[in-house]
Amino acid sequence: MTTLFDIGTMFEALKSSIETAKIPDVGKIEPIKEVTLDEGMQDGHSLTDVKPEQELQEVQEVDKYMSDDIGLKEKTAEFGDPDYIGEIRHDNEKINQVLSRAEASLQNDSSDLNYQRVSENLERYKGTIFEHELKDSLKDKFEIVEDKQQIVSTEWGETKPDVVLRGAQEDIRIGGLEIKKGEDLYIEAKCGSPEYIRNEMGHILKQVEGHEGNSLVVVTKDYLELSPEVRADFEKKLAEKGSHIYVADVTASEVSTGLFNSLRL
Repeated sequence: MTTLFDIGTMFEALKSSIETAKIPDVGKIEPIKEVTLDEGMQDGHSLTDVKPEQELQEVQEVDKYMSDDIGLKEKTAEFGDPDYIGEIRHDNEKINQVLSRAEASLQNDSSDLNYQRVSENLERYKGTIFEHELKDSLKDKFEIVEDKQQIVSTEWGETKPDVVLRGAQEDIRIGGLEIKKGEDLYIEAKCGSPEYIRNEMGHILKQVEGHEGNSLVVVTKDYLELSPEVRADFEKKLAEKGSHIYVADVTASEVSTGLFNSLRL
């Protein structure tokens, strides 16, 4: 039979063992350190600077296709501005006549059907506006801007370059094309959808054969919507003919919209 003395003795022994037992050293627990964005930078870029692959590719394409040393990219960005189109109209009587007829038509018949008809006519005229905008943007860099298209004979027939500028006033660069002072520049201009530009590629390759000086193809930035493979193949063939490509910082739809909105209604 266990006595109170025995219980007391057991309690004292247990207490003594607890007091003398060694607790393993687990080390000091440090507080969790907060990581700032600056400390989280990788390869020189913070987490907030990381861009999607597609966005980076677009930036690279802009640098490749819209590079120049005369401010042409900034000028082409205004090609869809109704006020700028109004300035082009003011300086060109033929354009003024075309737009005046469109205005008269809409004033005489304001039906939806006629609006659609006039809009379609202006849609087909946007390429002409695009050519004149290019002439206006480059006129200060050359001695002469040809007013009328000149017929040039090629192996496959005759062609008319869209824009001819003579006598560069200084050395300039447009895209990958270096133009020396005194040299001429021939331009084939295309303003249209990606599908339109692709369908015109064969025609463009024939047209540049009529370029008797520095050769340049200027297209709206709808061109960048074509696949890299299609663009690379076209640019290779273009280079074989001694021509270069430059992409204006405007879409065909922006030119069309600006043209319609420039009407005095």
